[in-house]
Amino acid sequence: MQRTLAAAVATAFLAACLTPAAVLAAPTSKQQNGITYVNGGVGEEEQAAMKAQRADYNLLLTFATKQSGAYRSDVQLDIMDAKGANLVTAENAGPMFFARLPAGTYRISAAAEGKTFKRTVKIGTAPKEIVLHWENDSPDDPGPQE
Repeated sequence: MQRTLAAAVATAFLAACLTPAAVLAAPTSKQQNGITYVNGGVGEEEQAAMKAQRADYNLLLTFATKQSGAYRSDVQLDIMDAKGANLVTAENAGPMFFARLPAGTYRISAAAEGKTFKRTVKIGTAPKEIVLHWENDSPDDPGPQE
């Protein structure tokens, strides 16, 4: 009996130790107005966890600084529907932000360092990936108009 219990405890311990770090570091999903999203990617383990979840979302946003390539996690993000209704607001978003949106047209506003990017994106069956770079990227550029 004691050997069985000791073996079970040892097996559970080994399983916990062998669990991939990406699973342990995975940011939890949240919801606003029926929109499921996940935000994170600070540190290598959390980045791996976010990348492992990519297939679950159809809007994939990444925020970075163009010259250095450094990720940003200080972005004020708003996602609005085609009528202008605010669906998701996230403070300190980034460096990765993934959302699951119904098919349609959305307006994305991302602000940091006094610079606001506005992008219009059409969500259909294929995921849309947008990388916004601060420095040397014009906030007046509407981005892909798909």
